[in-house]
This record gives sequence, C-alpha cells and structure tokens, in this order.
Amino acid sequence: MTGLRNTQILIALLAMLAIAGCKKHEHSESAGIYEYYETDGFNRADSIIDKISDTREYDYMLFAIDSLNNIGELSKTKYLFYRTITLNLINQQLQSLKLYYQLDTLDLKQIKTQTDIESYVYTYNNYVRMLSEMRRFDRALREANKADKRLKSIGYTTFTEHHDIAQIIGECQLYMGEEDSAAISFQKSLAGIYKRLEHHNGPLDLRECQKTMNAIAKAYIHKEMFDKVESWITIQDTLYNMAARDSRRDSVYLDEMSAEINYSKALLAIKQGKKKEAEQAYELYKQTNTAKLLYNVVNNNEYLMFAGRYAEAARNFERLDEFLLGNGYKCDLENIGRYMIPKYRANMLAGRRDSAIHVANVVAENYNRALTDQKKNDADLLTMVYDTEGKERQIAEKEAEISKQRLVAVVIGLIVLTLFFHIYGMMRRRAYRKLDATNKQLKLANERAEESSRIKSKFIKQISHEVRTPLNVLSGFSQVLAYTDIEIDKEELKSIRKKIVENTERITQLVDKMLDLSMVNSEADIECHDKMTPLDMAYKAIEQSGINHASHLVLELQHEPEAQTTKILTNQKAAVKTLALLLDNAKKFTHPLAYKGSIVPEGKARVTMTIAIGHKQMRFTIEDTGIGIPAEQAENIFTEFVQIDEYTDGAGLGLSIARSLARHMGGDVQLDTSYTDGARFVVTLPLRK
Repeated sequence: MTGLRNTQILIALLAMLAIAGCKKHEHSESAGIYEYYETDGFNRADSIIDKISDTREYDYMLFAIDSLNNIGELSKTKYLFYRTITLNLINQQLQSLKLYYQLDTLDLKQIKTQTDIESYVYTYNNYVRMLSEMRRFDRALREANKADKRLKSIGYTTFTEHHDIAQIIGECQLYMGEEDSAAISFQKSLAGIYKRLEHHNGPLDLRECQKTMNAIAKAYIHKEMFDKVESWITIQDTLYNMAARDSRRDSVYLDEMSAEINYSKALLAIKQGKKKEAEQAYELYKQTNTAKLLYNVVNNNEYLMFAGRYAEAARNFERLDEFLLGNGYKCDLENIGRYMIPKYRANMLAGRRDSAIHVANVVAENYNRALTDQKKNDADLLTMVYDTEGKERQIAEKEAEISKQRLVAVVIGLIVLTLFFHIYGMMRRRAYRKLDATNKQLKLANERAEESSRIKSKFIKQISHEVRTPLNVLSGFSQVLAYTDIEIDKEELKSIRKKIVENTERITQLVDKMLDLSMVNSEADIECHDKMTPLDMAYKAIEQSGINHASHLVLELQHEPEAQTTKILTNQKAAVKTLALLLDNAKKFTHPLAYKGSIVPEGKARVTMTIAIGHKQMRFTIEDTGIGIPAEQAENIFTEFVQIDEYTDGAGLGLSIARSLARHMGGDVQLDTSYTDGARFVVTLPLRK
C-alpha cells in the first residue's frame, strides 16, 4: 500500500511540474496555486516544495524532495537544504547529520545561482547550530571555519560575519573558556546586525536582530559574567524602540521582543541579588502575551526558582504534560532531567508533597516504558546482525543488569518517598532528612542509568547504521521492482541490480565480521593444516578485500623470492582474512571522503604490501598514504567497536578481528607508530613448514 501511495504521489508531483511549467512567468494573482516566478534560481520545484511545507505533512515532503531530486528538478545544494531541514523538523537529527557530510563533496565553483548559494549557506548555518546545541563546540567551530574558507574561495566573504553565525561561534568559544575570542565574535555579530539594518530594517529584521542579541546576553548570564550583560540588553532596548516607532510595526513581534528583554533583565537582576529591580522587570514580562504562551509558561521558571517563588513555579509546571504532549516530546533521560526533576523540585520546595510523589511515580513509570521499548528495538536489530549465542548472552546480561539497576533505584526511591510521607505528621524532622537522602539516590540512579545506557547505545548505534543503510536501499529498490506499472530502462535496471548486490554484500560482510568476532573470542587456538606460499596468501587477500579494484589508489606488492617458493603450514581462511581486513582498512582511509576537513593529497593514494621471510616467522607490512592514526591511539584502535571518528562508516570491528585471528594462529598485528605518512600495520605469523 505504501508503494502504491508513493506512486500516486509521484504522478501528482509530475502533474504539478507540468502545471508549474505552463504557468511560468505568469504574474497574475489568479494564475493558480502552483504559480511561481523563476528568479535567480528559484524554480518550479522550489514552488512545489514550498506549497507542500505549508501542509506540515513531513513524510510526504521527504518523498516529494527525493522524487524531485531523482528526476533532476533539484540541484544537490537545494536537495541537502530541503532534506536536512525536514529531517530536523521530525527530530531525526542523526539522519540529517549524515547528510551534512555531503556538503564537503559539493564543488562550489559549479554553483551559479543566488538561490543555490543561499541554500548552501543556510544548510551550513543549521549544521553549525545543531553541533552547538549538541554541545560539540569544538566541532562546530571547525565546521564554521571550513565553510567560511570554502565560501571565500568563490568570493562569498561574509559567512562568519553574519550575526547568527558569529553569535553561535562566540557562544561555542565562551563555553569552551575562550572568553576573549568569544567577545570578538560577539562584536562581529553586532557589526552584522548594523550591516543588515542598513538595507533591511523591517519588523522581522528588527525582531531577528534582537533575538540574536538576547542569545548573547543569556549566554553571559548563564556563565555568570554579569558585567558583560548590560550592554547587550541596552542594544535590545534600542532595537525595541526602533520597532515601536516604525510605521510598519508588528504588534506580535513587539510583544515577543518586550517579553525576552524583560525576562533577561529579571534573570540578571535576581542572580545579582537585586530583588526589587528583578520583580519590576518580571512583572513587565508577565504583562506580555508571549509570557502566557505554553512554551514560556513551562520553560521560564528559572527566574521563579531563583526568586524563591516556588508555589508559582509549581503552578506553571502543572501544564507540563500538556506542553510535552503538544510538542511530541518523549519522556527520555534528557527531558526527565530538563523538565521532570525541576518540576519535582519546585513541588517539594513549595510544600506540595503529594504532587512531588506523583512526579516520582511518573519518572518511574517512564523509565520502565522507555527501557522496554529500547530492549524491543535492540532485540530486533541484534537478531538480524548478531546471531551468535555467546554474544547474545553477554548483551542480554548487560541489558538485564541495566534494567535491574534502574528498576531497583526507582523502586527504592518510591518506597522511601512513600514511607516518608506516611510518617510525615509524626516525625517531621526525620522525614525531611529522608527526603534529602531520596533526592541524592534519584540523582545517583540517573547518573548510573545514563552511563550504562551510553555504553550500550554506542554499540547499538554503530551496528544500527551499518545495517539500516543497506536495508533502506534494498527495501527501496525492491518496491520499485515489485510494481509492474513502472517502466525501467536497461541502464537503470542494471544500476539497480548493482546497488542491490553491493548492499547485500555489505550486510553479508557485517554478519561475517560478527561471526568472526564470536570465533576469535573463544579460548581455543586456530588449527593450521593448510599448505600455501606467503605470496598466494597475499594474492587471495588482495582479491578478497577488493583493493585491486579501487580506482582512487595504487597498490604495490613487494616480496622476497622465498615468498613465492616457500610453503608453510597455516590456516588459509584465517590468514587471508587477517590480511584482507587490513587491506580493506587501508582502502577505506585513503579515500578522499575519509579526510573530512584535512588536506587531501593530490593524485592517487598509495598502498604497499611487503612480504619478508625470517628464520622463525614471516612478516607482512601494509602501509598507506591515508589520514593516519595518532600514536596515542595505537592500542585503542584494536578494541572492539572503537572508532577514532564516530561518524565514519563501519562498526569498529575490522582491526580487532584481524589482531585476534593473528594471535590465535601464534602471530600478532601491531601499528608502527614511527611511520607518519599514513598508517603502517605489521602482521607476523609463525613459519611452520
């Protein structure tokens, strides 16, 4: 049914394109809903996506974006822009994060229209903002600087001077302790505002500029650098007065500006101990319509808690359930920490102990539900990719332990809370001491749960990406091939078959790695009954890894004459697998996409395999001219599921399996840290004749 609906949508999109084509350059308002004006790159596909976005049917919008891209109606820049925005709107930030990496592959010199340039700039803007919100401040700064450098190469010189980007950069620097650099960035943001207002000073422009200044003020408040705040609030006052005097003034924008400015003033004053000034500013904030919006009722209780107005904060939190439901928020660890614990604290300090017990029960209930859902999802995935009894038992034991810790912690907390409130009337002072102990136990339980979940989630995310990506490809092409109504020419059919084979092999290789991992984790040594020459071993490994078919590198095989004539006893499958995994690693990390911001060498990369025969062992050296491995990571890289860059494709198993196989045959795999032009791995195997 989904495939049929998608086919119908595709037909509808083609009809829209036809209508939009007929109405090209029509300027009458009666031209129809698909009218558009092709101005500097804005075309009929943009018009259609704009109309669909008004419906907020984001699944439909994603399908439309993909369909328009497949038929060549969207440039790569616009495709990334539209798709990442839509994914962020439906809270699929990890998927959009993977798309953002494609920004590096764009050739900006091929961008010809203003619309494409703006799409690139705003996509990078959103990327940097997402990294900042994820508190990956160092990466956000690197990506902003990289985008600025690329844009300057084509003559666009104002990326980091845009007031939004400069503000984000400054906030990252501030939270990283680079206060002087942050101050410079904030001044760039202010200069960007002055420049914008020189040419565009309408109500929306003034509102956006004030919002940027408020973000800077709030950052300094939260860092308790109170002496830095006043000037940024004064600028906001100036922008508000300009908006109020403007003949085009917008009452909604004015109300929002007044609310944000007065709330920041109140928060600054109460943290400085200026209670009278704080109360005056907060009363002005409460008089705005913006303050009455549910979002602000729930989120702006920070002031009330600092002011000791716990009863008001508790009343505001009564609408928390309505807020969470309306915004589709899940009751995960982040939202429990952000909303439920402050609500619990507000009720306790306000003396509303029954409400506090209710919040504690909600926390316990949602912990169990979230844990059950996570276990179900994890079990489905692990059944597919991890079919060995030993590892399943280990994961089950881990999950059982995590479940036990969470459940015991929450149950203990609830029991203590319940007993506390039963004996409150008789033993008031003792009850308050137990309440303090309960608060500490809840925090400790939360910390333990987060750490346990982090360890498990890292593994699940790595395996999930490696399986879901090819499965999505296989599912999509299978639906296309299943419908006889869709005509596919020979070239497209050939391409589809190729993709199906490639992604099937990708899943098969991952499952093979998991099976290999199970085998090498056993205690038994690998039996060596196969006779072959080291050179045959190298040839088979080259073929198995596919490195000889890689177009981006040159492979060299160097060996002594004895490598071709000396036959040794070994385990052919394990020995070839060890070398193939190391060759596959070299192939992956000499590819241009692996550099991610480093300077990619000109010309082809080079991988060299050298075979040497010693008295008691044979030695295979595999070196490449790739991105290299830091010396301090020389042992960590051989740990299961470890990746130096967590955003690189792969499960982090190859090097671990290679070393384990070699050691089970009486040999070893080591990283040669003295080699600095890439990575050099040395495989030693015993020389049995």
